[in-house]
Amino acid sequence: MENTFYFWNAILIITEEIVKKFAVTLLGCLFLLGLTNFANAQLKIAYVNSDRILAEFDEAREAQSKLEIEARKLEDQYKGMVSNLDSLNKEYERQKLIMSEARRSDKEKEITQLQQSIQRFQVEKMGPEGEIYKKQSELVGPVLEKIKKVIEKVGKENKYDYIFDTVAGNILYAEPALDLTDKVLYELKRTE
Repeated sequence: MENTFYFWNAILIITEEIVKKFAVTLLGCLFLLGLTNFANAQLKIAYVNSDRILAEFDEAREAQSKLEIEARKLEDQYKGMVSNLDSLNKEYERQKLIMSEARRSDKEKEITQLQQSIQRFQVEKMGPEGEIYKKQSELVGPVLEKIKKVIEKVGKENKYDYIFDTVAGNILYAEPALDLTDKVLYELKRTE
C-alpha cells in the first residue's frame, strides 16, 4: 500500500513539472507572438516565389531554353570524347601484349593526352569559370536583373521595407536606410 502511495506521489510530482514546463513554454510562445505582431506593425514585409517567376516569365523560360541547348551541345561533345577514350582504352588493352614497346608507349601517351584533353574540356567548358557559366551569365543575367528591378519597383511603390524570396531565403529589396552594412564595416575596421 505504501509503495502505491509513493508511485502516485511520484506521478503527481512529474505531472506538476510537465504542467509547469508547458505553462512556461506557452507563456513564452505567447510573448514571442506578441513581439512578432509588434514588429510586423512597424515593418511592411512581403515575399516572392522566384521559382514561379522564372517558370512563368517568358523571357526567363526563353533564356533557360537557350542555355539548355548550349549545355546539351557541350554534353554531347563531352560524351563523344569519353567514348573515344573508352575505345582507345579497349583497343590498347586488347593489343598491348602484341604491341612493340614504342607502339605501346605511343598509345599510352595518346590515352594520357585524351584524358588531359577531357579534363581541360570539363574545366574550360563546364567548370565554374567555363563557357557554360559565361553563357548563363550572358543569357540569364539580364533577365534576373530585370526581375530584380521590377521587385524593387513594386517594393517602393507599395512601401515595403523587405521583400523576401521564399525559395532562396534572400532579401531581394530593402529600404536603404535599414541597411546596416556600412555601420558593421565601420565597427569591424575600428576593432582592427
